[in-house]
Amino acid sequence: IRVCMDSSTVFARGELDTIENEWIGLPVFKDANDSYESKEMNYNLKTQKGLIRHVVTEQGEGYLLADKTKKMEDNALMMHGGKYTTCDDHDHPHFYLQLTKAKLNPGKSIAAGPAYLVLADVPLPLAVPFGFFPMTKKYASGVIMPQFGEDLERGLFAKNGGYYWAIN
Repeated sequence: IRVCMDSSTVFARGELDTIENEWIGLPVFKDANDSYESKEMNYNLKTQKGLIRHVVTEQGEGYLLADKTKKMEDNALMMHGGKYTTCDDHDHPHFYLQLTKAKLNPGKSIAAGPAYLVLADVPLPLAVPFGFFPMTKKYASGVIMPQFGEDLERGLFAKNGGYYWAIN
């Protein structure tokens, strides 16, 4: 960890143990209820902005990983080369949604686009031009996305869609 009091900047980086081939001493940034583990980070204490490399953070029921991340003064994270997964293996997830660009508002939402599904290191031809993932801890009314498919008897179809109405 390097701290420069003149410019109010902090630089922290983990080290690679070449014998065990593991990262040790990874910096962890804690902000309110959220924590961000990374391999390298620069942070300005005055402006509350930072640049984070190889970040891992738990958001909702999944994990968000990104190669390059900018932390803005409003606590929003602008990510490039990100992944969203529920797999516990952060270094090599078995499945994930590859996010080309994403904006994370911690505890509120993730907006991303374009994104595509990757399974066992194989990119699948399932892509979305834009995605919005709200992260609420309470029930909310909203549209339930249907499942699309194809059947020999019925042809193309959409099923299990609708609207969820939260009574409370």
